[in-house]
Amino acid sequence: MLSSTSIAELAENLRRLQSGTPDAEIVRWLRAASPDAAKIPVPIACDPKRSYSRTLLYKSAAFEILVIHWRPGCVSAIHDHGGAHCWLAVSDGTMHVDNYVRKDSGKEEGYAALRLEGREHLTAGGIDYRNDDVHLHRCATSAAPATTLHVYAKPISRFNAFDEKTYAISEIVSAYDADLT
Repeated sequence: MLSSTSIAELAENLRRLQSGTPDAEIVRWLRAASPDAAKIPVPIACDPKRSYSRTLLYKSAAFEILVIHWRPGCVSAIHDHGGAHCWLAVSDGTMHVDNYVRKDSGKEEGYAALRLEGREHLTAGGIDYRNDDVHLHRCATSAAPATTLHVYAKPISRFNAFDEKTYAISEIVSAYDADLT
C-alpha cells in the first residue's frame, strides 16, 4: 500500500524544488508508487452520477495526490484540469486517452471548439501529463476496471467539461469519494 512515508517524501521534495515544474521528480515517484495505488480499496460509497471514484491521499496548498478507480466501460467527459498541472499514472488495467486541443481563443464564455489530436492506450506504468487548459483529454477504460494515480500541481477545486458536438462548457466542482489523509 502507498505509505504515508512515500507521500511525505514526495511532498518534501516538491517543497524543496524552487524553480520550474518538477516533472522528473513526479514521474520518478509515480513510477515507483503506482503499483501500490492498485491496492487501495475502492470506496464503498461514491457519486452514482460518475462511473469512477476519487480517493484523496494527500493535499496541500501546492498539490494533491489522488487514486481514481474506474469501472469497466467508463468514459469521462472531455475535460481540463482547472489550471493545474496533471500527471496520471496507470496502476492497474488499461486507459484509453483521447487527446483534444482547443481551436478557439477561449474568450467566448461557455464556448470551446475542439479538435481531436490523437489517441493513446496506456497500460500499467504508462503516464499522461497535462500542463495547460488548451490540451484536453477524455479517459476511458475497456471492459475491465482500471486504477490510476494522479498528482495535481495545485489542488483542483473546479474544472471544465467540454461537449465536442455542441461546443458547450460546463463547470464541475471536484469532490472526493474517500479521504485517506
